[in-house]
Amino acid sequence: MRNLRQIFVVDTNILVDYVDIIPGGTEYNTGEPTIDLSGAHIVIPEAVIQELSSFKNEKTDRGAAARTVLRRLRDLGNGTNPNINDTYLMDAPIYMPERNQMFSTLPLHKDFHKCLPFDPLDDDMDGQIILTTLAAMYNNANYPIDGTIARHKIQLISNNNVTLLTNDNGLAIRARLRGIRTRRYGYKYSEPYTGRRDVVVPRELFDEFYYVQRVDRILWEKMMPSQPRLIANEFIVMHLEDENDYPSDFDARNDPFFSYIGRYDAFEEAIVKLRYVKNFPIRLHNAGQAIYAEALMNPDIAAVICTGVAGSGKTYMATVYGYNACKKGDFIGVTVIPCDSKSKLGALPGDLDEKMDPEVQPIKNALRNYLLNEDPKFRKELENFQKFGTDDKPKNGNHHVENETACKKSIKARLKDRVDMMWDNFFSNIPIEHARGRDFSYELAIYDEFQDQNVSQADTLIKRLGADGKIIITGDIGQIHVPYIDQSSSGLTYASRQLMDSPMVAQVHFIEEEVIRHPLVKMLTMRQKENEKH
Repeated sequence: MRNLRQIFVVDTNILVDYVDIIPGGTEYNTGEPTIDLSGAHIVIPEAVIQELSSFKNEKTDRGAAARTVLRRLRDLGNGTNPNINDTYLMDAPIYMPERNQMFSTLPLHKDFHKCLPFDPLDDDMDGQIILTTLAAMYNNANYPIDGTIARHKIQLISNNNVTLLTNDNGLAIRARLRGIRTRRYGYKYSEPYTGRRDVVVPRELFDEFYYVQRVDRILWEKMMPSQPRLIANEFIVMHLEDENDYPSDFDARNDPFFSYIGRYDAFEEAIVKLRYVKNFPIRLHNAGQAIYAEALMNPDIAAVICTGVAGSGKTYMATVYGYNACKKGDFIGVTVIPCDSKSKLGALPGDLDEKMDPEVQPIKNALRNYLLNEDPKFRKELENFQKFGTDDKPKNGNHHVENETACKKSIKARLKDRVDMMWDNFFSNIPIEHARGRDFSYELAIYDEFQDQNVSQADTLIKRLGADGKIIITGDIGQIHVPYIDQSSSGLTYASRQLMDSPMVAQVHFIEEEVIRHPLVKMLTMRQKENEKH
């Protein structure tokens, strides 16, 4: 096929990660592509078909993607029957008018490598893809591909309009060494929706909300005409440009109701005060925690997506909320699903709970810290421990040990006993594979480290929500730990986009300044933020 169309040869990893290059559905589409393929001639090497066929029986997302691509390619070619010469010369492409695209599957002529100083082994799939790309370049330059071309003509095709699409660095390097132009492919990443808006407002608008505790949408749009439209359950953090303009009775640091933060209620069409934050069982330290607490406590919100940097309290607050909600009877239990499980559970000793225990330690650690922070008995024991150590006898004559038998067991051991009791009463954990067949009715489900899920996994997990249930999705889009997933293709990004602007969903994002784990962690996070800017 000799024409002016741009030719893109597509590698296996591109098809597995971005199935919708091949037409036939939209279930894998997650955004705008980084390369516009409209009007292009897309070429699939036969070696790629072989690799996809080797993946298709896998019970993995790669296997599912491979099966989808193979089915679409077969459906695409139904009704066509090109002769063998046309196939080798790309002279019988399938035309898709709705995309203005052509599609070809290209096998290799058995003698093609004879004209090249490159002869990869049959099982070197990357090498076979390179050969196929060279064959497409030769075809487009009107050179024969039967092995009869002279060696000195190899360099004449360097300016050919053929590009190999691959995200495999090794393949890209090998291809470039042989004069092939390569490009990465993916979806454009736009900053995800955060669910909060920190905005400077006029004094009149601030006073309206501070004293009336409500701002109607019409008034907001009149006084803030340059602002984007309000989103359902979006949180508005209001500031004044001049610190001296705040009302005399305003004290942001000591305001337990966070009176400068509102939530847009889509039904009332107004920014309303935080109605549930005062009932959260722990003291809240910043705007991000207040927003998160309001979303968790609101009974009309069935799904909460919480993102942000490590150390901001995402898992801790979800755990505290779940424990107290179960004690009040809001849920029959909390199911924890660690979404970053990398271990082979079958290889570990013990029953399922014992195998899963390392994965749910962040939740148990949150329960331990909750006891140390909020339980008067443990707080007193911790203070005594810090003052007097572990000796049964007091180091200070004025100190009296009320329960000497308690000293025989360390505070850490007593904490573990209490945490285990809390866990057994209200919590359970399952591997993510088991969650996909569940229905979380009357339960709270916590999906931790959700950024490590791909789009199809995320879609399945969100749909596990059952009657009178609630799901909490937590993650940090900057901390993806699995291959083949980036910020644009992460399930966390997908969930944020798909659930945006729903009255049943709230989204929360912690900023770097809201890290509370330790001053060192906050300092490191802030420095990383500055480095990213530069």
